[in-house]
Amino acid sequence: MTVTALPARSARRQLSEGDVRAALQKQIPDAAPSDVRSLAQVVVIVWDLVGGLPEADRREIVRGKDRLRTALLQAWPGRRKPSGRRPIEDAGGVEHSRGTGLGERISVVDGRERLDRSVKARPLESWAGPVAGAGEIEHALGIPRSTLSSWHKRGAVIGLLRGERKLAYPLEQFVDARPLGGLSEVLKLAPDARSAWLWLRQPHGALRHRMPLDVLRDGGREAVVRVAERDFV
Repeated sequence: MTVTALPARSARRQLSEGDVRAALQKQIPDAAPSDVRSLAQVVVIVWDLVGGLPEADRREIVRGKDRLRTALLQAWPGRRKPSGRRPIEDAGGVEHSRGTGLGERISVVDGRERLDRSVKARPLESWAGPVAGAGEIEHALGIPRSTLSSWHKRGAVIGLLRGERKLAYPLEQFVDARPLGGLSEVLKLAPDARSAWLWLRQPHGALRHRMPLDVLRDGGREAVVRVAERDFV
């Protein structure tokens, strides 16, 4: 808003609040009297502060109006919403420091030897549960070796390596001499058989803290596959 009805006066003469109020009422006739009065008082205060400054200084204030607005708002923090930003304070200097680094470099051979000393071998059953080889499964469950091998090649059952070549099959994946429904879908989603079986035997929050394997046994195939898609894909 531009006030054009103010009387022409010297920059050093005091501005009358009544003159300002009359000019404002002419420009904004619908404004409430209390708003006009308070705004006129503010204009007079600003006039008194900057009216006596040289013209060059007044122009500088106009060019830096954004800084002036910020300074005024900061003077009344209760009138504005907190921005959540904190000014960066000058610490008075720069502190130079250097970390300790990665330590002594060792060869691959030494690294493997240290790793072997630290790692303790765990039996497969300690995390996979009861497992059995193809011959044991044929004897105990009546599943022919050829059938078990075919299921494994098609990704219908999970086989875990015991040693370098020999496969061991977790017994919990069989019900009535057949693989649980839904195992093949989980195997397709998981990066490998080991990851799939570990996931199936861990309680899952999305399944009410039940093991996915137990949910599959209860017929919750769709729920398990949906959660596996979210976790693996």
